[in-house]
Amino acid sequence: MRSFSGIINPYYPIDDIPCNDDIIIINNKSERNLFKRIILILAIGIICIFILMTITTKVIITLKEKKSINFNYRNSSLDHNNIISNISKPLEQNNSSLNKTESILNISKPLEQNNLALNKTEIISNISKPLKHNISVNCQLPFNPNYTKDGITVAGNFSPTIDELEKLQGPTSVYLDREQNIYVADTASHRIRKYLPGVSDEGETLIDEKSNINSPCCLYIDQESNNLYFLDQDGQGNYRVQLIRLNVNPLKSIILLVGNQTISHGMKLDQYFNIYVSEFNHHRIVKWLAPDYDQYLIVVENNENQFIYPRSIYIDEKTNNLYVANQNRIQRWSMNSKESKIVMQGGASCPNGIEYDCHGNLYISQGTTIKLINNKTDLRGFIIIGVDYDFGMQAARTSTDFLYNPEGIYLDKTNGDFYLADSGFNRIQKFTIKN
Repeated sequence: MRSFSGIINPYYPIDDIPCNDDIIIINNKSERNLFKRIILILAIGIICIFILMTITTKVIITLKEKKSINFNYRNSSLDHNNIISNISKPLEQNNSSLNKTESILNISKPLEQNNLALNKTEIISNISKPLKHNISVNCQLPFNPNYTKDGITVAGNFSPTIDELEKLQGPTSVYLDREQNIYVADTASHRIRKYLPGVSDEGETLIDEKSNINSPCCLYIDQESNNLYFLDQDGQGNYRVQLIRLNVNPLKSIILLVGNQTISHGMKLDQYFNIYVSEFNHHRIVKWLAPDYDQYLIVVENNENQFIYPRSIYIDEKTNNLYVANQNRIQRWSMNSKESKIVMQGGASCPNGIEYDCHGNLYISQGTTIKLINNKTDLRGFIIIGVDYDFGMQAARTSTDFLYNPEGIYLDKTNGDFYLADSGFNRIQKFTIKN
């Protein structure tokens, strides 16, 4: 037995004490195990790096794909906006083009029991904001217009040979489209009629009481879309505002809004298609907000009995000034103002129709005449069409220079031609400026 230096472990028998050679062998095995462990760790590290690189590559590819998708979506959104923009552009005279109001108007209120084949989805707008009218009109009118004494009957006829269906009964409103076609609210007959220029005894009934309209009045045509708005009332006497798209066949009336338990004698649209209505029994003016018309604002209301039973209203599209006829006067409210100014006063009856020209002249129908008021006249104005008379109605009926209860009036702002609904004589008269 070889000698072994060191302390002998008492737990080993002398014969079992390991020799130096055995200790060296054991140390060599430990070194090999350490080497294997290092190789294993390196291998695992390489594998982890490979997996990490693979994951990173996939993430980069995924992000690029998402970026491409988002870019394409933005492009498609831009294309959609371009489509909407094209829809909302003013029309030319090509009726095959999409019209502006089809992309602007339309109603979120449920329709009543009429021509209600249209549902809410079919008439909801694609554009959240209504667009402005095109109100750029060059002023070509004389400051003091001098109208011919005799008018021209452009709709309605007293001839006994004319079919009864062609006669008007109490017309209260007249409006022209851009092709000079004449539209008439034949109020007592519960219908709206259309007359071609120069043809007074042959008209076309666009819509009547079979289509659930009742006592229509206050016509308004958006010249760009050729959409016709009018005021009427339901079976309970509540006012309504309805719309007819004149470029769509067959013609249908669409109820835009139903009023607040009152009748109305005045309705007008501003340049943003908000609808102003005079609420007769509530002694106020309300503004129904476009495009849904399910909310309204009170813009004028009774104050110490100074504003009662309002009738006709007018909106100056350039200034947004509001004109309202009540009692025997007309008051004006400037935009965002709570105070009014009396711009016309006098006469025995409430003014019916109101118009305004580019010079600031105010035209009104009252009694048996048309008056003009401006900053050079007094509040009563002066008569430019018609005459005061007190003799028999039948004698005056045969003359075109006599009027009887003229109501709605329309001023052609391009040439000054003046149209009025001569309600008492059941006709539409046209007056032109001399020379």
